[in-house]
Amino acid sequence: MSPILICRDCDTVYRAIPLRRGDVALCRRCDAVLARYFGANVESGLALVCAAAIFFAIANLTPILSIDIAGIETRANIWFAVRSLQQGWISVAALGLAFTTFLIPAVQIALLFWVLLFARAGHRPPGFGPIMRLLHRMRPWSMTEVFLLGALVAIVKLSNWVPITAGAGIWAIAALTTVLALLGRCDPASWWSIAHAVKT
Repeated sequence: MSPILICRDCDTVYRAIPLRRGDVALCRRCDAVLARYFGANVESGLALVCAAAIFFAIANLTPILSIDIAGIETRANIWFAVRSLQQGWISVAALGLAFTTFLIPAVQIALLFWVLLFARAGHRPPGFGPIMRLLHRMRPWSMTEVFLLGALVAIVKLSNWVPITAGAGIWAIAALTTVLALLGRCDPASWWSIAHAVKT
């Protein structure tokens, strides 16, 4: 861990101290979060990333919901939602949906796996600095929780009109959202603090 902490919002500099379970370091000037305690090690971090990859695959390959109308069953997944929005000006929403619920989480999972795989071997991965900066900038754009909330609202509303069944995809998205939230508790600067050794 770096011996100093710099607030990303107001640039105030602090001397870093060890954090205990549940601790959150806040900036005295602007109340921004400087660091959080993260008790995981490299192995548990890798396990979380692998779990996220599995849930991500299930969420994209299985139906989120199934609708049965007059004996005709229609199954919808994330890509069905994207395709259904590709009409006229609303296609911008399709691009946003694909970007925030597929591309960003996929890149996050891949980059974290890359970093932690090298960290487990005690080595600094190629492109470590740019990867950490990219992960930090992408974090606000991962919106699986927004998609999950929208899907749940759609299921509740549609269930009053047509027979509808929640598919495995919706549970996978809920699990993926939880795992990404756990991984998001660790700021990029803290990933190397869980590695036993780092070699350049």
